[in-house]
Amino acid sequence: MDVTVGICTWNRAKLLDATLAQMCNLRIPSGISWELLVVDNNCTDDTPAVVERYAGRLPIRRLVEKQQGTSYAKNCVLRNAAADLLLWTDDDVLVDEDWFAAYVRAAERWPNAGYFGGLIKPWFEHDPPSWFQANENALAPAMALRDLGPEERQLGPDEPPFGANMAFRRAAFSSRDYDTKLGPHGNDQIRGEETTYCRALAADGFQGVWVPSAKVRHYVVAHRLTLRFVREYWVGLGRTQVRVENGTAAGATPRWVYRAVVMSHLRYAWQRAIRHPGWLGSLMEASRVRGVLMEHRNSRKASEA
Repeated sequence: MDVTVGICTWNRAKLLDATLAQMCNLRIPSGISWELLVVDNNCTDDTPAVVERYAGRLPIRRLVEKQQGTSYAKNCVLRNAAADLLLWTDDDVLVDEDWFAAYVRAAERWPNAGYFGGLIKPWFEHDPPSWFQANENALAPAMALRDLGPEERQLGPDEPPFGANMAFRRAAFSSRDYDTKLGPHGNDQIRGEETTYCRALAADGFQGVWVPSAKVRHYVVAHRLTLRFVREYWVGLGRTQVRVENGTAAGATPRWVYRAVVMSHLRYAWQRAIRHPGWLGSLMEASRVRGVLMEHRNSRKASEA
């Protein structure tokens, strides 16, 4: 079996350096040939030099994708991956020494599976605040954390893996591209490119498998442990929701959205004032519907331009 590992990066040279250093410790099963593709999505930092430093230690190749956006970078990997199995991780991740081998073994055990997902635990820049610890499960998607239990099993259609730790067989990843209207573009918080991709594969009949032995740790920067980031992330989810449901031409704003924005923000303000335990969930919902409103307005302005 041949394996490609894909990483997309944008101006995170220091974290990428740590990711690549950890990859030097991977245990590669005998008889496996592999390549590591790092897609430089218009980096202006030391990313080229970092990649070059590992040329003698890893089977690494730097690709450049000029179209800004995570989905464009991921599609660059899809076009260039030469292997039977494609493993994805991020530029801010520390992979377990057996991560690579765990996916190879899982692919052998599940010959009919098209995609796989693994365990993502946190690697915090500093200790999280108390409100985070009390709501860690609800906040896990915003921190790119994933834990679906200790048993290897088939994934349900609503259990997509997360991009920091997932794998695809060639039959699956060669069947479609990532939707370029979804996913982060620079600092834009539009999401959904990975979950939409995996749900489409499931709808096409590809089987997904949860592989808890494929472990990584994802770096959670200090900014993610702030309420500002929570607002930004859930606003992005609201915008993503509109794009998934309606495309970029979202049309007129439904009347219910205005009422939802007012009511959800009032609920959050009230619960925060009285220290209600559900205040963080209300903040998430208020931010999400604000994002829905924002995306409808952006779409209307774009159509009028």
